[in-house]
Amino acid sequence: MFDDPELKREFDRVAVLRSVPAGTELMRVGDTITHVPIVQSGSLRILAQDADGNERFLYHIMPGESCAMSLTCCTAKRTSSVLAIVEENAEILMIPARFMDEWMVYPEWRRFVNDNQAQRFGELLETIEVVAFRRMDEQLWDYLVKRVQATGSPVLKATHQDIANELNSPREVISRLLQQLQLRGLVTLSRGAIDVHLSGAMAPSSTGDVARRH
Repeated sequence: MFDDPELKREFDRVAVLRSVPAGTELMRVGDTITHVPIVQSGSLRILAQDADGNERFLYHIMPGESCAMSLTCCTAKRTSSVLAIVEENAEILMIPARFMDEWMVYPEWRRFVNDNQAQRFGELLETIEVVAFRRMDEQLWDYLVKRVQATGSPVLKATHQDIANELNSPREVISRLLQQLQLRGLVTLSRGAIDVHLSGAMAPSSTGDVARRH
């Protein structure tokens, strides 16, 4: 991952590779951050969670990336403020949190941390825009597209209730909107799975009038 020989030696010395199956909760809200994950293969899904357990999808962490929340919280000696779920079977490098500060002497590590924080900040702004200014049908399509793009598979293994939880919406609303998308040929619904047809990437604007009538 790094070109600096000294940083590479330090990284290889302390990094522990973990194989984590899909669906695993790698980190929960309130957990003490002892290690920072860097995804080598697969992906992680990051969600916000309030005191009542309500969830909201934020973004994905892809190969070569880390969780900016973890980087920030471990350097500030805080607990996790997000829920991290393994989206698909993943290989994850776990770095003991104490090295986050020690490695700041390496310019390449500082760039890695800064780049990850900048990217996550941009994704958070995008999420805020989606939640604040888009209809639920648009939010749903955005969510479906991002999840299938993260895995590289058009088939999303999730129930309507799972999606409703992560979009903080009633299940009945999500089911109705999914059925509308299916009628338009944009998804194919089956038990516990949704086949998303990414060729319909402009779906949100085309379903808006239907959604407003319900």
